[in-house]
Amino acid sequence: MDIVDQLIGTWSLLRWTAKPAAGNLFYPFGKDAVGQIVYDAKGNVMVSIMKKERTLFASNDFLQGSAEEMAAAYSGFVSYCGTYNIDAANKKVIHYILISSFPNWVGQDQVRYYDIQDDFLTLRALAIGTTQHELLWHKMR
Repeated sequence: MDIVDQLIGTWSLLRWTAKPAAGNLFYPFGKDAVGQIVYDAKGNVMVSIMKKERTLFASNDFLQGSAEEMAAAYSGFVSYCGTYNIDAANKKVIHYILISSFPNWVGQDQVRYYDIQDDFLTLRALAIGTTQHELLWHKMR
């Protein structure tokens, strides 16, 4: 099966680990982080990951959170979307970021090295800052 055909679909996050250049492995949003990544046949990608348990705002209006509520919500959530291209020879997928909860990524390319085994997708970022990240996803059916 072609790599594009294998990649297309919705994937659910099983595990996200990070390892700083000088430090121990950790789970950025906890061992129970939840997320989805979606690749479509037209070359679009969408990613959302969050801490499983996040504190609710006092208000039901997402624009009315206090500074503390908004900071806590932001620190437990990351999302971006854009387009993607696959470099099969080097086993990497390049995400071209159009929209992101992390403003520094807007307009940037994010390279992820992939490995697909059956219904499992591993994406690795060689370094985001000085930290290597690895995300394990399971294809949703």
